Amino acid sequence: MPYEKFHRSIKTNFLKYLIVIFILISSFSLSSQTQIKKGNLNVVVHNIRSKTGQVGFFLFNSADAFPSHMEKALLSGYVKTAGNTVEYTLTNLATGTYAVYEFHDEDNDKKLQTNFIGMPKEGKGVSKNAKGHFGPPKYDDAKLDFNKSDQIIVISLTYL
Repeated sequence: MPYEKFHRSIKTNFLKYLIVIFILISSFSLSSQTQIKKGNLNVVVHNIRSKTGQVGFFLFNSADAFPSHMEKALLSGYVKTAGNTVEYTLTNLATGTYAVYEFHDEDNDKKLQTNFIGMPKEGKGVSKNAKGHFGPPKYDDAKLDFNKSDQIIVISLTYL
């Protein structure tokens, strides 16, 4: 009889310890999931051919609208050109996967000018300097992992 009590006591205590460990592990994983890390993404653009106009910056978090539908960008902004390089900082950005698209809006109309067959007349570029094949670059080729409190990417504009 004493052996059965002892054995039952061990089983009960073991189950209690397992439950406590499970609760602790669950609470740690939940707290790490609810903590969203944020930081600044500094985008440096080179190879701007003239000092006229502005450079538009557009941040996307999916392939849905990238890069053609700038109105669907998660964040956007413009910086006046003063030389062949400009910088734009996306602040308080949550960690995640993003792609950046920018273009040199030489005529300040906030639209990418194209020729009669749809090829850009103004300079453009994307993160990772990804290139398109018979069209614009794909999101998967341009996406980057934003996971630092301060991160810098450098992009060169291309003109056709």
